[in-house]
Amino acid sequence: MYFFSYASWRGRTVYLEDLYVMEEFRGHGIGSTFLAKLAKIALQNNCSRLDFVVLNENKPSIDFYLAKGAVNLTESEGWHLFRFNEAQVARLAGGTGQTCPPK
Repeated sequence: MYFFSYASWRGRTVYLEDLYVMEEFRGHGIGSTFLAKLAKIALQNNCSRLDFVVLNENKPSIDFYLAKGAVNLTESEGWHLFRFNEAQVARLAGGTGQTCPPK
């Protein structure tokens, strides 16, 4: 659900990989409780921030995070998320575009 990362100018951070509460359990404080626990973990580990991404079309989640005080970096700072897939990583590394071995 989360892992530690490092930001060059800020130091250790926590990255929320995924938070999903099934629809029938929403509105009962589960997501809020999870975020509060993760915030405590971040503080206990001297993390400077908690980062995550949300799809544009996931308006309920965006609204949830904004209500909790999250900042939309796309709007405020203009950050864009980029990715190289496995074949692109192999090409960048000088390979033929073959993908990574199965996990």
